[in-house]
Amino acid sequence: MVSVFVNNILPVFSIILLGYLLTRRAFIGPAFIQAANRLVFYVAVPAMLFHKVARSSFSENFEPHAVTSILLALATLFAFSLLAVRLFGLAPPSRKTFVHSTFHGNLGYMAYAIAYYALGERAFAQTALLSSFLIVAQNVLAIGVFAFPPQNRREKAGPSKPHSAAMLRQVATNPIILSVLAGVLCSFLKIPLHTALSRSLDILSGMALPMALLLIGTSFSFGAARKRMTSILGIGLLKLTALPLIGLVFMGWLDVPADFRLPALILLAAPPATVTYIMASEAGGDQELAATSISVLTLLSGLTYACFLALDW
Repeated sequence: MVSVFVNNILPVFSIILLGYLLTRRAFIGPAFIQAANRLVFYVAVPAMLFHKVARSSFSENFEPHAVTSILLALATLFAFSLLAVRLFGLAPPSRKTFVHSTFHGNLGYMAYAIAYYALGERAFAQTALLSSFLIVAQNVLAIGVFAFPPQNRREKAGPSKPHSAAMLRQVATNPIILSVLAGVLCSFLKIPLHTALSRSLDILSGMALPMALLLIGTSFSFGAARKRMTSILGIGLLKLTALPLIGLVFMGWLDVPADFRLPALILLAAPPATVTYIMASEAGGDQELAATSISVLTLLSGLTYACFLALDW
């Protein structure tokens, strides 16, 4: 496990730490971070996904039982989260953020980086295909969690218009989903990429994951960690351990091939995504809990990822 951590996890987290240190030293500021996030999310990561998936074999990298396993795991974990949240005695806004953080993982930045650097290019293509289904499912569940405002807000301001339509539009126009679908179409139809296009995409793809990891570090916030540690550890237990282990049970039950199990586990074990904070801000959640859980659990995910990668699946 130590060698796995040093060789596969530590290099990834060293770039995350660099982003944190550069931000603390004011070497990079909010303007750069905002522009870089847009560049990575809308250009670099989609270019990388399209390029890797389009050049891969669809028949070799798509496994329906693996897709079924991760979706069943997500649904099961969601049910557990609804039960667990009552044990913590949280206020309604905190309940929404708690539940949301237990199932909405950082796939585009964190899981892709771990899969690419730890498993290699072929496994990354498998990860990308699986992630498209998981991204849609995560967002659909998030719409359900935040569809209605807390009771006290309804009493004060009357019924508010749900965010469901806007969130559905975001899912339908998600550049990660669209790039994977475009790549799948090229792969399935065996449409070759021109050498010039392929090389251009390869150059553009080269900045996607390093920049994504750097940006993860720029968003770290630990100010409320001690005060919210009980809730954060509860989220971590469900997100970083329970969800991937439930997925592993379903993969064993459905006899998912061994080479698809680690890509699926890496996706399921991803720490809470930045969107949990965004939705907490815009839809009546707990911003403090979201921001702190993202930071703390991203660091803890280094240990859980090392454990999953070290075991022989």
